[in-house]
Amino acid sequence: MTKIDSSVPAPVLIIGGGPVGFAVALDLARRGQRSVLVEREAGTALELLAKAGTLNERTMEIARSWGIADRIANCGFPSDYPRDNVFCTAINGFFMGRDPLHSADDRPVPPYAAEKLRKCPQHLFDPLIAQAAMETGLVDVRYSTTYNRLEQDAEGVTVWLEGPSGEYALRAAYVVACDGGASQVRQDLGISWEGVKLDNSLSLMLRIPELWNYHPWGKAERFLCIGPQGTYANLTMVDGTDIYRLTLVGSQERLDVDMIDIRAQVQKALGPDVPFEVLRIVPWWRAQMLAGQYRVGRVLLCGDSAHTTSPTGGHGLNTGIGDAQDIGWILDAVLSGWGGETLLDAYGAERRPVAYRNTSGSTKNYRAWIDQSRDKVCEDSPEGAAQRKAVFEGMSASLTQEWHSHGVGLGYRYEGSPVIVPDGTPEPADDPTLYVQTARPGHRAPHAWIRNGFSTLDLFGRGFVLLRFRGGPDGSALARAAAERHVPLTVETIDDPVIAALYEQPLVLVRPDGMVAWRGAALPEDPGKLIDTVRGA
Repeated sequence: MTKIDSSVPAPVLIIGGGPVGFAVALDLARRGQRSVLVEREAGTALELLAKAGTLNERTMEIARSWGIADRIANCGFPSDYPRDNVFCTAINGFFMGRDPLHSADDRPVPPYAAEKLRKCPQHLFDPLIAQAAMETGLVDVRYSTTYNRLEQDAEGVTVWLEGPSGEYALRAAYVVACDGGASQVRQDLGISWEGVKLDNSLSLMLRIPELWNYHPWGKAERFLCIGPQGTYANLTMVDGTDIYRLTLVGSQERLDVDMIDIRAQVQKALGPDVPFEVLRIVPWWRAQMLAGQYRVGRVLLCGDSAHTTSPTGGHGLNTGIGDAQDIGWILDAVLSGWGGETLLDAYGAERRPVAYRNTSGSTKNYRAWIDQSRDKVCEDSPEGAAQRKAVFEGMSASLTQEWHSHGVGLGYRYEGSPVIVPDGTPEPADDPTLYVQTARPGHRAPHAWIRNGFSTLDLFGRGFVLLRFRGGPDGSALARAAAERHVPLTVETIDDPVIAALYEQPLVLVRPDGMVAWRGAALPEDPGKLIDTVRGA
């Protein structure tokens, strides 16, 4: 008979101990909520993963709210390493062009963000965020534990797990599935999984000491290798010293590692004279997929269990971290008793369109990679030189939004969310490259430095914040309405006219996740109704 484990309270059970699973646990813990996290592997980052490495400005702002931004900045990736992209036919072949991108040392913090983009490869990021979550003392991590099945009722969810000592059942108020693109939880819930499969690729983790000594182009983060058939390989620096990821771009059939001459494929991209060691081989399928819904009852999908994307843009992990932040404050509100059922509905209403937007942009980048076939790019001839120039110029223009995706990272919005109160202003353009701050409801609250090192964003995170700008009306009625409903809300008065102009209205209500919920020139006649709307009552 399966035993019921009630030894540890589990308001939230998180299935999957990747970076998004630990992000959910950390966000909940920062709000005082306990969770149990189960992971089928025996530990975190036990293998060198051929996965994400770039954390955009918004993810770094979220990390700032968690208190780990400095850890990420000092993760071990060299801060002086350039992020340039080199286009070539091969490392020992023809040079096509270069898109320069600043290293962390040379890249300033943008005027519209509190943090700068950082490079933190996933084999360093995963243990970093796992350690931060466990340090809170509010996360019970159970490795070597597999999800088997679940049943839910009006009071909670019973989840059957297989641990080192056998099967047991654990009760939780809510379950968050972070178990990846092949999510068994999603399948058990009967949620549709729709999208487009782009190709089958193969990632090789290589050790190449001092690669820059074997070509004249210096250090770069990425080398795009382009032949007559288009981009056939992508060599990306992983750790800033000697570990690279070589991605062999795609086949419509699943790649059989045993049938591929790995050495020949690597030498096609590197040339015959570059020494290398193969550390790991990972076949995978590149796809843009999206779950039909993000929630069934008390079970919610998060990260890759809800969406998968081509890595061309680096939006997969960053989108998952945004999911984790949204789900964190919502579950905290519901568990604390002041959040209503509509808040749970809002999670999918807000995050699913963002995932579709971000994954679609990544697919567009991928097609720019492969849609550049030229028959003479490898020829040492005037025609070959002309084609190489044309390919570089075309790809450089098409991939601007991949290298410069400030709008993707910061400009997402929760249009149509049931817990956002629109103010009637038109929706601004959603440009993947450019970002213009706005305090329009449903958007990220604008950043501005209130004083040295202290941003407006540092005011947000624990509860709702009503920003009252100098000369604005009194906000005490809203604070009273919130207190009556046990909704955490503070009123912050800001005297800076520049910040007031940025927020446009004298009163702006910001959610615990830093998104604007409402703004206006005066409080509504019924402040309680406003509070009820934004808390999902």
